[in-house]
Amino acid sequence: MNPDQPQLRDIHPPFLLPEDPNYTLLIAGIVLTLLVLAILIWFFRFRKKKILLPSAYQTALDKLQRIRSLMNPDQAKQYAMEVSDILRRYIEKRFQIRTSRQTTREFFTGLTEFPNQTASLFDTHFESLHECLGQCDLAKFARLRPDIHEMEKMETAVRNFIEATREHDKEDK
Repeated sequence: MNPDQPQLRDIHPPFLLPEDPNYTLLIAGIVLTLLVLAILIWFFRFRKKKILLPSAYQTALDKLQRIRSLMNPDQAKQYAMEVSDILRRYIEKRFQIRTSRQTTREFFTGLTEFPNQTASLFDTHFESLHECLGQCDLAKFARLRPDIHEMEKMETAVRNFIEATREHDKEDK
């Protein structure tokens, strides 16, 4: 070969053009990705979260603490109504005994119908609860105003009953 002559090179193989993409597969992939993303967003955003409700014990004690500001002769009727309501709601939640629509007499008469364990809890505190609810009834219906000492006795009776009948958590045992 002569150095003055241009060198010839062999031809290149044909250059392959890309094939048309498979649009069906591409769209299916995008839809699937969006679907998975939507499910994940829904799961984390709208799932039900466990809400721990306070126990009947804690609710009752919190309410007793809040109404201490009513413990004065001018608001004795309101205080008595609140104490009675707190006690009755605690008993309803704790023992599943309907007390809201009963008179005090009906309530104490009805306690004899319950199992021995429940009845024994009430027997221990029967006198103090009976006196407490009696004072509440006098304040609500006879418009008798209990004095500070009587209101403190009412609160103590309710607090002692709540403390004695509280449900203990598994951790407490």
